[in-house]
Amino acid sequence: MIKVIVVRHFLPEKEGDAARLLGELRRREIRQDGCIKGDILWAVDDPSLWVDISTWTHSDQWKKWENTVDYSEVHDKMQDLLIAAEEVIMLKIFK
Repeated sequence: MIKVIVVRHFLPEKEGDAARLLGELRRREIRQDGCIKGDILWAVDDPSLWVDISTWTHSDQWKKWENTVDYSEVHDKMQDLLIAAEEVIMLKIFK
């Protein structure tokens, strides 16, 4: 299993739009083969910082999701709301 962590910094005045788009992305993502669960975190001390953490059975399934129309439709809308480029970190779960 893997965890995919996506760190995004949104324009502070766009919090509502960011929340709506991240929620839509999560609803689409959870329907994908291999997606086990996900959480969206919002920094208490920095309202621009949002962290999206999802658990997948395998990295290939995340990569497949990343290349779907469902992902691209929402991801492309988020780009205008970002302060900086998003950071994607893929980690293997150590057991």
